[in-house]
Amino acid sequence: MAEAQRCRRVGILGYGQLGRFLVGQLLTRGPPLGLTLGFVWTRGGALDGVPPPLQLRDLKELPHMDVELVVEVAHPSVAMEYGEEILRRADFMLGSPTALSDPDTERRLRGAAARGGHTLYVPRGALWGCEDIERMDRAGTLTALTVTMTKAPQSLRVGGALRERAEAALAAGARAVLYEGPLRALCALAPRNVNAMAAAALAAPSLGFDGVRARLVADPSAPDLHTVEVELRGAAAQGRALSISSTRRNPALPGAVTGSGTRDSFWSSVLACTGHGGCVRLC
Repeated sequence: MAEAQRCRRVGILGYGQLGRFLVGQLLTRGPPLGLTLGFVWTRGGALDGVPPPLQLRDLKELPHMDVELVVEVAHPSVAMEYGEEILRRADFMLGSPTALSDPDTERRLRGAAARGGHTLYVPRGALWGCEDIERMDRAGTLTALTVTMTKAPQSLRVGGALRERAEAALAAGARAVLYEGPLRALCALAPRNVNAMAAAALAAPSLGFDGVRARLVADPSAPDLHTVEVELRGAAAQGRALSISSTRRNPALPGAVTGSGTRDSFWSSVLACTGHGGCVRLC
């Protein structure tokens, strides 16, 4: 009798709204799909609902965890500090791709993936049309890409001058553009809010974090909605250029960083992480 194929073991880093959802999916739906929960770690708080043998208390124990895939949904700092170690031993789905806006982190993680033969996966999250952006960029026909994200001030976790602007928008009850410019600088100011923008930069490497234009808007009138608008322009032919725009309106709990539809997008991305060798791959 042939030996039964082992389920792909998945570790989850982060136990907020998104982490809890993925843990629930792995426990209830994973085994028939060939997936099983390997461990769960959280930056703070209790791991309620997680069986004690699956609770990872210290990230220093990561090298001893027997998993094929690690999924980060905590904070970009986790990938910056532990990403290389993870990629030595397993595939890594980076739920906080704003981490890659730091050139040194991107260089180190790309190198670790190549050396270890494991895949650094970047989920599309709330980004609509990711494959089309990637195809146009690969064909050399993408010339401009702008991503606008609109959320209620309560859903924004921003720093620096953006925090003051978000607070002012909330107090005034008025829509306000908090930032408009190259994406790279925004990733450092709003690392938890603009991961869909970071995915766009990775889908379009010819533009990258410096060439993709970002616009972050605070809108107090939409407390339960996250909106992502994508505008792209193709190369001109006979004086006219292709232009495409899309709008994704994602329901969200008031104050939530992640919209409801993005949870399902992440689960689909986990299912796509089947091992593609030492490279960076959108999923």
